[in-house]
Amino acid sequence: MKFLQSKAWILLLLIQLLMLIISLSGENGPVGEGSVLHAYLSNDQSETGIELKLRGSLVLGMSLFGFAILLNAFRKGLRWSWYVCWVYPLFFVLHIIGFGTFMPDIIFLLISLAALLLPYKLFFK
Repeated sequence: MKFLQSKAWILLLLIQLLMLIISLSGENGPVGEGSVLHAYLSNDQSETGIELKLRGSLVLGMSLFGFAILLNAFRKGLRWSWYVCWVYPLFFVLHIIGFGTFMPDIIFLLISLAALLLPYKLFFK
């Protein structure tokens, strides 16, 4: 059990990585037309291309912020990072409510809850 507590951050890291990949991808894949990467690589200056680039900048920035918190403060057991990481379950709850996408969001919700509840004793000694 102690091993699971100390490695629970990996679950959140995988969720963050998956969210990054999904957010940057389009209907035609990660580099296909309609994806953020395609908009950057093709230097698309249309309204849609600019919107994709803005979305990509936001997603990339937030993902880097999430990676930094998980790889540093959360792993060290700093309590503030545990509170901040509740953004993951909140995101999936809002995604389920807003889009009605029960699957696979419920799986990610449960994984993120487990990743936060398993190491509870490490953050609140």
